[in-house]
Amino acid sequence: MTVALPLAAAHPLRSGTVTTPQGIELCYDERGPEDGTPLLFVMGLSAQMVFWPAPLLDDLAARGFRVIRFDNRDVGLSTKLRGAIRHSPAAAIARATLGLKVHAPYTLHDMVDDTCAVLDTLEIERAHLIGVSMGGMISQLMAATRAQRVASLTSIMSGTNSRWLPPPKPAALKTLVAPRVRIENREQYIAFGHEMMKRIGGTLDPGAQLVEQMFGESWERGLYPRGIRQQFFAILATGDLTRYVKTIRCPATIIHGAEDPLIRPAGGKASAKHIPGARLHMIPGMGHDLPESVLPQIADLIEDTAGRVSA
Repeated sequence: MTVALPLAAAHPLRSGTVTTPQGIELCYDERGPEDGTPLLFVMGLSAQMVFWPAPLLDDLAARGFRVIRFDNRDVGLSTKLRGAIRHSPAAAIARATLGLKVHAPYTLHDMVDDTCAVLDTLEIERAHLIGVSMGGMISQLMAATRAQRVASLTSIMSGTNSRWLPPPKPAALKTLVAPRVRIENREQYIAFGHEMMKRIGGTLDPGAQLVEQMFGESWERGLYPRGIRQQFFAILATGDLTRYVKTIRCPATIIHGAEDPLIRPAGGKASAKHIPGARLHMIPGMGHDLPESVLPQIADLIEDTAGRVSA
């Protein structure tokens, strides 16, 4: 279901830029009533904010929420950094698996600071956080370390980042972190996007038009391959989140695809196990994606999670 046209007439898309105390600029946009309950969407590794499906955001805005999303550092229209890279992806994975230090330009703690800066600029004291993949890890970490800023947590296809969890399937990880594909135009990038979704998705149809729209917009907004590695190293350098998630006390919902080849289902189950009172929802057929057919269900779960605060 999409209500994009009625919503546009009632609540036009608003956009802007946040400048963090560290001087990093983050592009954001929002929809829905300005006085609505704020939902802050945090995207995952390598993905720009346009990878949040518009039908999901429009649905929640139509329900009266103030829906906010932003580009993380190193993607989209946000600041691109050029830190020192001391490992190859394979070496970084090996070091993390062995419990050795991974050197990275920044960690997920810094990305929590970025997320807080978005709320500060928009003068929002507390928001309901919805994070996907790496964004789920950022959201879990923020709910643990900045509890006063997080009203509720919805973590989607994410996990605790423990080195003891089952690793990603190699083909899925390679597609996301180290693709060896020459891409020279928008059409090639969209074709690459369709192939990527086949590798990281499950058996549910992702929605061809949605995939084309998201990858097409990403191409037009600009790509930064180095940023993908820097974000990936940030995940590895941060390490296990278990000791943090055990301290989360806000209402929490964990959503995970039963066929996720990247962050395996055990990742979502680990988060649900360690977050007190968390509710786990495994979606059959879903992989590491947001298939069009499950968006209404995810919207319902987000609304339900937010409603548990007042309850």
